[in-house]
Amino acid sequence: MKKTENAQIMLNFQSEVAVIPASAIAFVDKAKKFDIKVIMLIASSERYRSGNYLAELASALECDESAVSASVSFWNGTGVISVGGESGSVIVKKPAKEEEQSQPKRAKVTELPQYTSSELNLLLEKHNHVVGLIDECQNILGKIFTAADIKVLMGLIDFLGLDNDYVLVLMHYAARKGMKSMRYIEKIAVSCLDDGFTDAAVLQAALREREEKEDIEAKIKNIFGAGARKFSAKEKKCVEAWISTYNFGLDIIERAYDITISATSKPSIPYAHAILERWFNEGIKSVEQIDALIAQREIDKAGESSSFNIDEFFNAALDRSYADKK
Repeated sequence: MKKTENAQIMLNFQSEVAVIPASAIAFVDKAKKFDIKVIMLIASSERYRSGNYLAELASALECDESAVSASVSFWNGTGVISVGGESGSVIVKKPAKEEEQSQPKRAKVTELPQYTSSELNLLLEKHNHVVGLIDECQNILGKIFTAADIKVLMGLIDFLGLDNDYVLVLMHYAARKGMKSMRYIEKIAVSCLDDGFTDAAVLQAALREREEKEDIEAKIKNIFGAGARKFSAKEKKCVEAWISTYNFGLDIIERAYDITISATSKPSIPYAHAILERWFNEGIKSVEQIDALIAQREIDKAGESSSFNIDEFFNAALDRSYADKK
């Protein structure tokens, strides 16, 4: 594109306008492609912001209402929208005033404070609801809390200001991972807060997505025979593209692996990436399309081979004819 001075981009609004809050830009990297579609629809029409908006959005996006609900929770947690009113309508928030936007962001947390026994007793009196929460957390993790465990839990509640729902989401996540250490839970809590996940529903959706990615990565490792070996930075970038950008299922990735082995006799993620990248650019979305593409290329190759052989035969015949005439 030629660079010009004083160039100007014009938006072709035509008859409809969708106004998305500028604050949404800060969360684009954390949002999935589906979340972007949801916020665009919400901004585009009142029908997607009021009444039975979940059904309207699900119908427009051809998906389950549960997926829409998780996405709405994500945007609600970021503050870009708010869900409220008598009918539970979605309200797209206006950009904050300049003085509000200039306020410093919350400082990142590195670790929780170390409470003494007397400080812990005072905090337990202050947060008397924690006794019941401790019982729930113990049941989820399947362990009896030590004094050190309770100190970490109090840090999550008193120092980080997490509510019960947020803490329980963390506990269930740790239990699914088989990680019962409160220090591990502290690390996850701090990391999630630093990433901007301050709402329990948004956190739950984010952790579920993380688990799904980890599960897919583990299966890809199994396909490529990586075993316990960690992906290199280059390999991880390739795999991330397959999952998040290309949205390819394991069946397509397995097909790329098969082709890679046929071509190189060894598993190679960079080689498979070149195949998958080409398929993505060609609009491939299913194994059936891959089979059709390969079949067509075989036909094309056969045609080229046939054409070459015919030409070769014809030229040879001409040579023989020319020799006979001599």
